[in-house]
Amino acid sequence: MKRLVIISNDRLNFTENTIYSKFNDTLNIIEGLSKKNHLSFFCRKNNFKEIHKIKLKNKSKLKILQIKDLNFNNQKLFMISITHFNFCIFTIIKFFHQKIYGYVILRSDGFKEYETKFGFIGRTIYQFMFKKVLKELKPIVVSRNLSKIKNYDYYKINPSEITDIWKTRLKKPNIRIAKLLYVGRIKKEKGIFSLLKLLEKFTISFELNIVGQAERKIFAKKNIHFYDETSDVKKIIQYYDRNNIFILPSFTEGSPKVILESLVRLRPIIIFREISHVKINFKGIFICDRNSVKLEKTIQYILGNYEKIQSDIKKNKIFTREEFQRELRKIVV
Repeated sequence: MKRLVIISNDRLNFTENTIYSKFNDTLNIIEGLSKKNHLSFFCRKNNFKEIHKIKLKNKSKLKILQIKDLNFNNQKLFMISITHFNFCIFTIIKFFHQKIYGYVILRSDGFKEYETKFGFIGRTIYQFMFKKVLKELKPIVVSRNLSKIKNYDYYKINPSEITDIWKTRLKKPNIRIAKLLYVGRIKKEKGIFSLLKLLEKFTISFELNIVGQAERKIFAKKNIHFYDETSDVKKIIQYYDRNNIFILPSFTEGSPKVILESLVRLRPIIIFREISHVKINFKGIFICDRNSVKLEKTIQYILGNYEKIQSDIKKNKIFTREEFQRELRKIVV
């Protein structure tokens, strides 16, 4: 069995046979890699058993003092995203080992994320980390449109968490009024606060249902409803089925899993121009300018042409979790 050293910014909780995480996409990557590798981890500590989990026996958690004992003649490094924490661990490893072999998977556009959060300084810091890491590790990307990636040789991959349960018992939506759904983090770069401002100017009837972690009082309005994040796939599917349009207001995205989730449940999607690249060749995704008038018109068009749009969505090729993990293992040999 081959050996991989995983660097992850996420807080992971380890038990004898299980790993818990707040983020299912991280566990999806780990599970895919575990089928042919023994995994050792440098990650942030978590004492709580989070909502997402996978069964995993061939694993170990490493300490900083063990870095000098690593042997990259028979081990490879696998970094999950470029972050401050990951870069610090990488730098310490590089101090003790001149030759490092491995990969870094870029799940989103770090340049845009750091710029959205911290401005020009943030972008400059990320560029420094990006150059240092990609000098040693081969990039695996979820989109060819990530900033600066075209300057490097890279592997393209299609992330997915879709399993068979997503494809069964499709429900017909109520399209009497716009019932908008957002599933994701309540963060500035995710555009949710921008969306709320746009909706304040709407003249049409609508509901907005938000699934994610945040203070409920932020959303204290009669037509805006908040639901706790969940790992129950059946419950997540119900959220999609109860609504008729999924809206992704992010300023930056790589390959968001919610796109596939919404399409596989035959729900049209609205995105804004900043992330137009995530449309790829998918039918049923509508690109809109970030203003209330254009957004309102796009919603009205979708509701007025719903059956035809659903027929188009059925023509999409939707990648599955199993296909994604198989792709990943082919790269990480």
